[in-house]
Amino acid sequence: LRRRTSFKFTSSATMRIAAGVALLLSAHEAQGFAPSTSFSRLQSTVSSNEPSTKLGALPFISKFSKLFNKSSASDDSDADKKRVVVIGNGMVGQRFMENLLDLDAENKCTITTFCEEPRAAYNRVKLTSYFETLDPSSLSMTSDFDDEGKTPWYEDNNVELLLNDKVVSIDTEKKTVKGQSGKEVDYDVAVFATGSYPFVPPIPGKQRPGVFVYRTIEDLESMLAYVKDNGVTSAAVIGGGLLGLEAAKAVADMNVQSHIIEFAPILMCRQIDQGGHDALVGKIEEMGLEVHCGARTEAFVGEDGSTDSESESPVSALRFSNEGWDDLPVQMVVV
Repeated sequence: LRRRTSFKFTSSATMRIAAGVALLLSAHEAQGFAPSTSFSRLQSTVSSNEPSTKLGALPFISKFSKLFNKSSASDDSDADKKRVVVIGNGMVGQRFMENLLDLDAENKCTITTFCEEPRAAYNRVKLTSYFETLDPSSLSMTSDFDDEGKTPWYEDNNVELLLNDKVVSIDTEKKTVKGQSGKEVDYDVAVFATGSYPFVPPIPGKQRPGVFVYRTIEDLESMLAYVKDNGVTSAAVIGGGLLGLEAAKAVADMNVQSHIIEFAPILMCRQIDQGGHDALVGKIEEMGLEVHCGARTEAFVGEDGSTDSESESPVSALRFSNEGWDDLPVQMVVV
């Protein structure tokens, strides 16, 4: 789940995972938890390729719908509810919880979610639009954030939200999840929704002040602060794929000259051909951005002229291994 390009989650996928968890809980309740049976069911559920519009016809739905229909004298007791711990409160984790709650009509389970970031789930796909308002709530997946980074949705749905608490360990024998804060939570089912992390190429100088990744609201706020505090006028974005182009637009929105650095001979090489590239570059250059394709970045050069992997001198240029290419002066790099 930590691989950058391997997984593509849709509402259909999160629905199938929610159904799989329901089957696990059902097995737990009916059979004292039979792992081999439960996990084979989960595997067949998640691997289904049926579109979301046909979910109602899938075989597992009839089994899954029975999960919360069992009643007992102690149904309302928290001690009898099944605990689902969702590790990660990003877009996938949030949609999973919403699906699971929709299916839990009789309130048979409780949910706890760990969130590494200081605010609840937001739409990371729309990250670039943050510059239109500089308001994190404009990206929220539920409603406006309060001063603690929470929204009413979690309390309204009895979901325990643990912000700023990255999961550091899981004890599968004791069935507990431990956060960086030291808090431990028991679980019946633990769901990994940790998403991806930015891949940073092993370019010498990546440790320098002024080198950023582009993934969270905090990343954008750090860039804005760095631009203001250091008088940044020019920045380079490493990568000419879709995310790189979005990051380049974000840099331009900071009133900074934006350079797109792409190793391949064309932009978005997995999606378009040379003709598409030519048209795209024309549009990008009309916006005032500069494109450098076929660029082999050798190092991020420091203000002191160093090109090693230890110096903490702020970044001041990109150096290329291309014959005849000069250093590109920049005061910030986005990877």
